[in-house]
Amino acid sequence: MCFSAQASFIAGTGLTLFGINLLKPFLYRKEQFFRAIPLMFGIQQLCEGFVWISQTHPEYEMYSTFFKYAFLFFAFIVWPVWVPYSLLQLETNQGKKRCLASILGAGMVVSTSLAWLCYSVGVQASISCNHIEYIIAIPTQLGYVGLAWYLLATLSPFFVVRKKLMQEFGLLLLASAILSAYFYTAWFTSVWCFFAALLSFMIYKIK
Repeated sequence: MCFSAQASFIAGTGLTLFGINLLKPFLYRKEQFFRAIPLMFGIQQLCEGFVWISQTHPEYEMYSTFFKYAFLFFAFIVWPVWVPYSLLQLETNQGKKRCLASILGAGMVVSTSLAWLCYSVGVQASISCNHIEYIIAIPTQLGYVGLAWYLLATLSPFFVVRKKLMQEFGLLLLASAILSAYFYTAWFTSVWCFFAALLSFMIYKIK
C-alpha cells in the first residue's frame, strides 16, 4: 500500500464536501462539533496533499513549513481536545459527563505538550517508502508514553458515550491505530490520520 498527493487530495476533497453536507443540518446544535469531524479531516488531508507537493516539487518548498504545521495542528493539537469535547456535548448522563470532562483535561495536556514540543524542538517532514514521516527529536520512551496518552484522549471517549454505532466506530479507530503502529511505525502520524479520516465517513450513520 502506498499513499500520495493524489490520495490525500481525493480523500480531502471528498471529506470536505461530505462534511459540509453532513454539518449543515446540525449547525447551532449540540451535535455540530461531532458532525464537523469529517469536514476537519478533509481540511487536514488537503493540507497533507500540499505537504506532498512541497516535498516533491522544489519550486514549492517555501510552502512546506506552513502546510506541515497546518497538518500537525489538527493531528497534535485539535484531535486530542476536539474528540472528547465533541462527545461531551452529546452526553446527558452526569457520571459520564464527568468522565469525559476528565478525558478532555488529559487531552488538553496532550495538546499543550505537543504544541510546546513543536515550538521548542521542531518537526521534520520527509518522504520515504511512499509515506510522509514526521520526526520529533525526543527520546523513544517518552514518545511511547505520549502516544499512550494521545490514544486515551482520542479513542476512549467513544467507549463512554452510549450512542448507536459509537463503540463500533471506536473499535475501528483502535484497530486502524494498531495496524498503523505495527505496519507503518515510522509513518504512524500520517497513515493513521489517513485511515481515521476515511473512517469518519461512518459518522453519518451514528445517531
